[in-house]
Amino acid sequence: MRPPRLIRGVRRISDMKLKALQGIANTLPEMLVGWRMSEDLDRLADLPDGVLRIDVLREVAVHSKAGPVELHIVLELSAWLRERLTALDIPVSQLNEVRVEADIRTDRIATDRKRIVSFDFDCHSRVATAERAYEAQRKETHKWHRRVGA
Repeated sequence: MRPPRLIRGVRRISDMKLKALQGIANTLPEMLVGWRMSEDLDRLADLPDGVLRIDVLREVAVHSKAGPVELHIVLELSAWLRERLTALDIPVSQLNEVRVEADIRTDRIATDRKRIVSFDFDCHSRVATAERAYEAQRKETHKWHRRVGA
C-alpha cells in the first residue's frame, strides 16, 4: 500500500478512509428521514413546504421560506458525524463541507393538518474534502406524522 501523499502541506486521507466518507454521505439522508427526525416533525409541520438546508459542520439549519430554524436533528447529525470521524481517525479539519438538503412537501395528500401530516422528503447530501466530493440521495414519500396532542 502506498503512503498517503501530502497536499498543500496537509496529509492526504487514505483511499480506504475516502470510501468511508461515501458511507457518511449515504447515511446522512437516512438519518434525516429516519427516527432521529421524529422530534422535529411537529416543528416542520408548522412550516410551509420548502427546502431545508443543514450545514452539519456549523450546526446550522435554514428553511428556504422560514429562514433559520432550530431543530434537534442538526445536533444529532453533528454528534454522529464527529463520532464517526473519530472512529475513522479523520480530522474534522480535513472536511471542507458536510451538508444535507431536503425538499419537503406536505401538500401531496390532503389531511387535517392539526391531527396528521404526510411528509415527502427528497434528500441530498454532500461530504467534500480538498480532493473529492461524495454525494448521496434518498427519497422518502408518505412519512406520516401524528401531531402531538391530536
